[in-house]
Amino acid sequence: MLDTQQIMKIALRLAHFNAIPADSEIHVRGRRLRKLLVSIDVGVGELLLAKDLGCDGVIAHHPAGGTAQLEGYKVFLLHIEQMKAAGVPPEVAREAVKNKYRVLDIQHHPENYDQTTSAAKKLGLSLVTIHSPCDEIGRRMMVEATKGLGEKGTVRELVSRIGAFPEFKKAETRIEVRLGSPENRAGRVVISHACYTNGGFDVAKAYFQNGVDTLSYIHISEPDLTKLAEEKLGNLIVLGHIASDWLGINRLLKELEKNDIEPVPTTDLGLLARK
Repeated sequence: MLDTQQIMKIALRLAHFNAIPADSEIHVRGRRLRKLLVSIDVGVGELLLAKDLGCDGVIAHHPAGGTAQLEGYKVFLLHIEQMKAAGVPPEVAREAVKNKYRVLDIQHHPENYDQTTSAAKKLGLSLVTIHSPCDEIGRRMMVEATKGLGEKGTVRELVSRIGAFPEFKKAETRIEVRLGSPENRAGRVVISHACYTNGGFDVAKAYFQNGVDTLSYIHISEPDLTKLAEEKLGNLIVLGHIASDWLGINRLLKELEKNDIEPVPTTDLGLLARK
């Protein structure tokens, strides 16, 4: 059995993180945990479900409150490091995140950051948010799957490799080639993920204008997609939000099972990694 701090440490280790990022937090501490509800989104309803199912606590993926909900958007700056690693000049990368970072700051300031965490305390449940560590675990898995695609590899082959993960096979959503063609050469590929949310138009454009041929997001807004389509710069594949999230979450849950914790996912997409 583990406590909440040990669970967070396992997630950080799997993600190769040295510290808890801004979008993750131990909201309500718990010890000697045996059974945990696991959900991408957690509100009071999920807490009541956890209590009804005899769980000791809850793991949320998206920030369930506290500073993770208010300041989690700061993780968006990790786009800069991912862009630099792909060859985007630092000054271009910093400029590409500026507009959306400001929007996220304004957007999260008025949110009700206390309701779910307070309810967890009153119900006697531990509560942890683990967001970008799980996303980074999933991103690394996808990067590994795309290695060796080769210069002649196509976008279709890239989609097939990522789509081979059980989370994508089981999902109701399909991986979509939103820009370009499945028959196009994939070329230089970047899996853009684990930076709080997608980089939108500006980040994608920075990648395409600096040598990236195919970019992968897990979701994108219609206005950003329309603007990118007008530019005709490269291939964009959109993997699907929920399947992509569960890919990393499931890897964590598999590790927790080794430590005598019973995870109870709120969806059939949970725990697919062990089947």
